[in-house]
Amino acid sequence: MNPTDSGATDLLANLSAGAVLAIALALTVLRVLLLKFSKSSPQPVAQTSKTSNDSSAALYLAEVCESLIIAGVLVFLVIRPYLVQAFYIPSESMERTLLGHDAGPSMDQTNVYYKHTVHDHIFVDKLIYRYSNPHHGDIIVFRAPAAADSEDIQEGKPGKQNILIKRVIGVPGDTIQIVQIGDIDYVKRNGKVLHEYKNPKRPYSINEPMQPYLNSNFHFAYPDPLHLGPGQYFVMGDNRNDSNDSRYWGTVSRWRIMGKAEVIFWPLNRIRILH
Repeated sequence: MNPTDSGATDLLANLSAGAVLAIALALTVLRVLLLKFSKSSPQPVAQTSKTSNDSSAALYLAEVCESLIIAGVLVFLVIRPYLVQAFYIPSESMERTLLGHDAGPSMDQTNVYYKHTVHDHIFVDKLIYRYSNPHHGDIIVFRAPAAADSEDIQEGKPGKQNILIKRVIGVPGDTIQIVQIGDIDYVKRNGKVLHEYKNPKRPYSINEPMQPYLNSNFHFAYPDPLHLGPGQYFVMGDNRNDSNDSRYWGTVSRWRIMGKAEVIFWPLNRIRILH
């Protein structure tokens, strides 16, 4: 998941602190000028309606600027960095839990055709992990290591530390292993098989059974077990056959984790709490 790949809404949502401060400074200067204009307007005994209207308009715009400055500082410098941030889902790696596809044939799955374009928008709680650690099953947003940027690496470019979203499968102290049982792959955690496909006892269900044809591409937890040390998390996408995750590039360090995905807020028919 890379939340910067969208349009104006996501551009605004991901403004840097420097850009926010620059905008706040520009609005402050504009507000000062508007206030000076309103005070310097001529005030004759029989004031014309035009002069009165210009002065009122200047005062109104100055108040708007003040409101924008306060709201911008609160949202971009307090709420977004420390409390809640909005992201959108551009890819299919977390389907069916989180949808991220365009109408037409699937970009990642064969024989799949989508009737509608759906890109879930989610709220991420950035406060929760300041006082606790991620648990099994949490959907987390994190800044991935450069090794996870397979597209740039394949093109011979330096990998970028993109923002991704995956589900926590292993936490520090766990031992994770991908094993083939019959025609299907399963995840073993601490020696116990996780039955994640259409299991009513679990709060989530992976998109479809894991197919062993991908096994030769895995570098972690297959075929040998992987023990997670302090601060290491093993993450996987719910769309296991189309997810670039810990199986390919390794664990996520605790300091890289930004927050927990809590709720889908858009589209309206997709509003729900995430599990």
